[in-house]
Amino acid sequence: MKILITGQRGLAHTLKNVYAPDHSVCMVSKSNGFDINQVDVWGSKFLDHDRVFNCAYDGFGQIKVLEFFYQHWQHDHTKSIITIGSRAITLPRTEGEQGYWSYRLHKQALQQAHDAMLCGAKCDMKIINPGPIDTDMMRHVDCVKFDAGSLANKIQQIVSDSSVKRVDLWL
Repeated sequence: MKILITGQRGLAHTLKNVYAPDHSVCMVSKSNGFDINQVDVWGSKFLDHDRVFNCAYDGFGQIKVLEFFYQHWQHDHTKSIITIGSRAITLPRTEGEQGYWSYRLHKQALQQAHDAMLCGAKCDMKIINPGPIDTDMMRHVDCVKFDAGSLANKIQQIVSDSSVKRVDLWL
């Protein structure tokens, strides 16, 4: 199987480690010339892949990745789009509510886009909304966090079940 993962650090890197022994895995991020906000420029290079893990966060960029692959794969039951959302869509900030929070808005919009596309899709679509993960992005926050390796293994289990379409995970 050919797998595309957006992002190169944190959960994306750990997912690569989980899948790479048995599959061909390609990772894309700004650091190697693939800005998720410009997926329309580079996305067609990866349409021959079987699965995309939509992990990288950059404002509304995840929605652009979701839309791009949905538009091309929605009628193909052999393809899958796995989107990493966030528990922030419904729960307060880990470090306490502090007014407007653009991250929540982006992740809520991502959830809504996924839900709207899901009903008509023949491709396998899932959204996984984890709580805080012990990565560089959350290192400064004092809270209970998922171990990235354990979470990546849990995601691998979830992905293997075609009946699962949305999962909220938190400790």
